Amino acid sequence: MRAMYLANYFVAGCIAFSLLGWVASLHPIAFRAVLCFLVAIACAWGLSWLLDFSLSKLLKISVADLQAILISGLAMLLIGLGMFLCS
Repeated sequence: MRAMYLANYFVAGCIAFSLLGWVASLHPIAFRAVLCFLVAIACAWGLSWLLDFSLSKLLKISVADLQAILISGLAMLLIGLGMFLCS
């Protein structure tokens, strides 16, 4: 059951990043706004890797689960960017 929830979040994240790529392709100002948003997400993702032990205690999950979530987040970003570049 837990894997099913993770798969649902993964598909939702892929759709969200694809939507951001589509919005970015509409107008140059939208591209800059989406780019700033993606930079903020990348900074939060990097900080989550650096602070994984303290963050896992705060969220009350294991470090392995947090790292799995972070890796799936990177995969969602790469799939979304791939959809943006291919469209």
